[in-house]
Amino acid sequence: MAVTDVADPFDMSLAAISKHLMILTRAGLISQEKRGRVKWCKLEPDALRAASVWMQGFGQFEPVNLDAFERFLATELPQRE
Repeated sequence: MAVTDVADPFDMSLAAISKHLMILTRAGLISQEKRGRVKWCKLEPDALRAASVWMQGFGQFEPVNLDAFERFLATELPQRE
């Protein structure tokens, strides 16, 4: 996909999207190629497969309920003025 197409659904600047895509590129999860004035992004399936396996290792933990955690902190921490 073109970077502009990747950015389209998000409420972020194109510069912010580009920074995020650069991080994914450095991680090897995507590759980028400039053709003319358009920068194209391509998923790297082997790297994504390895990342997916790594993330599945965290599936053994229960997801954190942030609302319950906030209530817990409110009862346990002293109130500050």
